[in-house]
Amino acid sequence: MMISGVLLAVVICMASVAPAIAIDWQQFHYDETNVGTTASDAPDDNNLLWTSDIIDAVDSSSPVIAEGKVFVYCYDGTEASLTALNEFTGELEWSTPLDTDPHVWGDWQSPCYDDGSVFITSGATVYRINAGNGAIEWTYSVPSGSAACNGGVTVADGKVVFSDWDGGNYYCIDEATGTNLLWTFHTGGYAQGTPAYADGNFYLTNWGSPGGHVYSVDAATGLENWNTSTPEDICGSVALSPELGLLYVATYDFYGPADLYAMYMTNGTIKWSWDEVISGTDSTPAVADGYVYVCAGCEGYSTIYTYCFDALNGDPIWMTNSGDNIGGWTCSPAVADGKVFAGKPSGYFGYAGTYALNATNGNVEWDSTVGGASPAVADGIVFTIADGRVYAFGTAEEVETPVTPFVISGETFDNASAALNNCTITIE
Repeated sequence: MMISGVLLAVVICMASVAPAIAIDWQQFHYDETNVGTTASDAPDDNNLLWTSDIIDAVDSSSPVIAEGKVFVYCYDGTEASLTALNEFTGELEWSTPLDTDPHVWGDWQSPCYDDGSVFITSGATVYRINAGNGAIEWTYSVPSGSAACNGGVTVADGKVVFSDWDGGNYYCIDEATGTNLLWTFHTGGYAQGTPAYADGNFYLTNWGSPGGHVYSVDAATGLENWNTSTPEDICGSVALSPELGLLYVATYDFYGPADLYAMYMTNGTIKWSWDEVISGTDSTPAVADGYVYVCAGCEGYSTIYTYCFDALNGDPIWMTNSGDNIGGWTCSPAVADGKVFAGKPSGYFGYAGTYALNATNGNVEWDSTVGGASPAVADGIVFTIADGRVYAFGTAEEVETPVTPFVISGETFDNASAALNNCTITIE
């Protein structure tokens, strides 16, 4: 068929079935709310789509996925890099060296994607890197000269917020140029969490001041809205549920039981808590369909579990068996397609297995002996790190591709249009 138009182009349409819109996993724990759940499909079995080469992917780190790439924080003990892999094949796209001075032992922070760029801190430097080619777009030196530890960058509202760990600070700079320090928020303890954002506020955590705190900070000014203290340290991050008006956060204690809290986002009042019930953890909870999920426990210190609680009243719903060792203090679970994805720890930071649990009852739906660190789910594929590699579970058929609309002679078409399937259109 021939259609006349203004532009000269050739559109090749090969799809016989209308594809769905792609669903990325752009920031730590899915998006700027750290919610840990996605509308993406997820695999029903442990088919391994690909395994990357050894790229020194950091144990306990989590990848982010956007623009058909998987972005990974890598460190070999001396040199660090931000590495991009092809989402569907695992092949290397590019790798950009990063500063490592100073480096905090065991740091497992994750990158962050926004608006065509990837953001990460390494050493005492914050980077904005072009997602397409790995070129450094700008750098910013951390004012204290301290490095972040475990807590990654969050980008929201045109702002980049990051921490400096033992400096006790969270900093906010402008996203566009990276030159303007908009505000500094000092916590008085260790600033270790990945910030969360919703409705004009950032939510921050700290530990060792003593105990822990959750802070709500105005995104525009950096002024504190409220803070809520906890007896135990908060070494992880909050997960936000704006729909419920609640945030969820867990505490850390290697040597005894720890706590899980639900707090109101508006004022920090505790709605419910489980005190000294869960094992100690740095895990960021995931919130989905009225439930909250969290991993906990450290080999040699406390029992390893993955838990499920009612998000509104805190009632316990299920927990994994102690002998299964599913969970871990550095694992933040991901929820997709009725499944909870978590890992099986090996040592303090490593992992030796990936598990898909039924989100309703905790039963194991499938498992694998590879991967396991804080999974990410995008386009029907589960991505996870172990042993310096990235592992991708799924099948090519489950990948969702974007629908791109265009107009010809006043009529709108897209790559799902029945009239365009299996045809070639020339526009003159």
